[in-house]
Amino acid sequence: MNYFPEEKVVSIEEAAEKKEEAAAEKKKSIGFAVWNVGDTGYQLKLSTAGIKELESRYKTNVINLMQPHDGESMPPLTVMLDVAHVAMKPWHHSVKMKDVEALFDRYMENGGSQLEFYAGVYMEIFMVSGFFSKSLAEDLSETMGKAREEM
Repeated sequence: MNYFPEEKVVSIEEAAEKKEEAAAEKKKSIGFAVWNVGDTGYQLKLSTAGIKELESRYKTNVINLMQPHDGESMPPLTVMLDVAHVAMKPWHHSVKMKDVEALFDRYMENGGSQLEFYAGVYMEIFMVSGFFSKSLAEDLSETMGKAREEM
């Protein structure tokens, strides 16, 4: 029964459906990329301090690190691991570059590849770190998902 004309009655089913949609949307935008190595997932996201560190180290805008140079199919592994290292620091404070290299070796031993790392981890870092608009990030995520399926 509506006591107020502008009051909308929502059924229990509609409320449950909206709650599920909200939970799915929240899960979809977890706020960081995850690099799975073995049974462990490592959270990755570039902070402002991390972006400044990378720009200082490479003397260029971080967006330029995202793109391969002329004639290359992807950025050098050194650059990709540096970005992953800097993006990992907020959650794993004591992580050293040697640790990231060892993780990458384990990732490769477990069946990963440099191309999968680029598509599934490296580009994800940039997506969750705010380098793309939401719609562009969704489109890129869909494209990268299709590319991963084809690998």
